[in-house]
Amino acid sequence: MTKKEFLRQYLDLSREIDAKLEEVSRYRALATKVTQSLAPDKVQCSQGNKMEAIIAKLVDLEREVDAEIDRMTEAKKTVAAAISQVPDSRYRTLLCLRYICGKTWEEIAVEMNYTYRWVARMHGRALAQLAIEVPIQPVL
Repeated sequence: MTKKEFLRQYLDLSREIDAKLEEVSRYRALATKVTQSLAPDKVQCSQGNKMEAIIAKLVDLEREVDAEIDRMTEAKKTVAAAISQVPDSRYRTLLCLRYICGKTWEEIAVEMNYTYRWVARMHGRALAQLAIEVPIQPVL
């Protein structure tokens, strides 16, 4: 794992959770959807089974989301703790804006009143000051 991958873990988990929450929303819409049958003499017994299956999937997905939120909270604490150890406050700000707030390089440049190129250079310097142990990946 590189330093960038370490820092990105919080935002990656956040995006995964957002996707799952969107799926939960779709399942909720299906579970609450009411349809009317126009043929009164037609009887269907499988509607209850469909509803039960949807609700079961919804409950399972919500449990997954809860577990992911716990992982994301821990990842945010770990990433924030690593960033807080960076000595230069400008570099800490840059890393927080990028890896905690999820801002683009352009947004960071505008917010910090620097050029895009200078923000890119600062990012490299900030990563160099980041004190985390990254295992060396063997070359295959």
